Amino acid sequence: MEYVEFPGVATPVSRVVQGAIGLFAHDDPARFAMLDAAVEAGINTFDTAVNYAFGGDGVDAMLGRWVRHRGGREGIVFFAKGCHPKLPHWDRPRVNLDAIAEDIDLSRRQIGVEQLDLWMFHRDDPAMDIGILVEAVNAAIDRGHIGAWGVSNWTTARVEAAVEYADAHDLRGPVANSAHWSVVDQLDEPWDDVVTLTGAHREADRAWHQERGVKVVAWSPLAGGFLSERIGRDELEAATEGHLADTARCYLNEVNWARRERAAEVGRQHGLSLSQVALAWALHAEFQPLVIAGNASVEEVEQSTAAERAELTADEVAYIFSG
Repeated sequence: MEYVEFPGVATPVSRVVQGAIGLFAHDDPARFAMLDAAVEAGINTFDTAVNYAFGGDGVDAMLGRWVRHRGGREGIVFFAKGCHPKLPHWDRPRVNLDAIAEDIDLSRRQIGVEQLDLWMFHRDDPAMDIGILVEAVNAAIDRGHIGAWGVSNWTTARVEAAVEYADAHDLRGPVANSAHWSVVDQLDEPWDDVVTLTGAHREADRAWHQERGVKVVAWSPLAGGFLSERIGRDELEAATEGHLADTARCYLNEVNWARRERAAEVGRQHGLSLSQVALAWALHAEFQPLVIAGNASVEEVEQSTAAERAELTADEVAYIFSG
């Protein structure tokens, strides 16, 4: 497993990050076994958020039970997120000083840790003054409540404004931006106010992140299951509601389908599944993103770590994308 260092985060971070989505459908023993397997395989970083909940429980609280089950968090890195809108006011921005303090404290309390390694704004509110936000998270760092901070689903312009404000005021700027990154273009937003870095027309955005040292933490590298053999084209074209319909709306066109076919072809040559090639392709990007893998079983953990070890040539990476 390859690891990267983040300013303010004491432990090197695995480039494959265990996502929360695979944790929703199981009871604690099954989840604990899968999380333990992830650590054993080299995945030491876990993505969570205060609004990730299932059946009244939340991922933060479940991770807290797992930490206690393990007897401590040594070597474990938590990427937590907050300031997401809350039901029933899903359409109202919730990026403010009260929400920052509330959500940082809630995640710390539920996970059972003094410090969150990295805390990210889950959404943005462009109406909020960038300096107020930068100063608030720097105060949380000074209190020892978070080690570093970042953002999720912020435009490059807003991330750049945060970096510039931090530099000008001798403060710590954002070290990470969690955005969509995948071999297939995002044709429509799967949720409101999300940001993608896919596609040739966003090359300048990706280059900026690389030049400024703001790491990209890629969500949905499998494009909502579009890059999985479990979903066929007939199913996508026939879907009128639910997850499959959303996946078709966001990713199904001829260009993306051709990339999927070429990825599957390269996978057969390497003895890898389509999903594994999609993960490997995302990891092979020049700007060296981390990828969030929604592993839901020990077997999927093994598949994701095998994908991280896969060596695609530059020609194969280009062929999958462009033909």
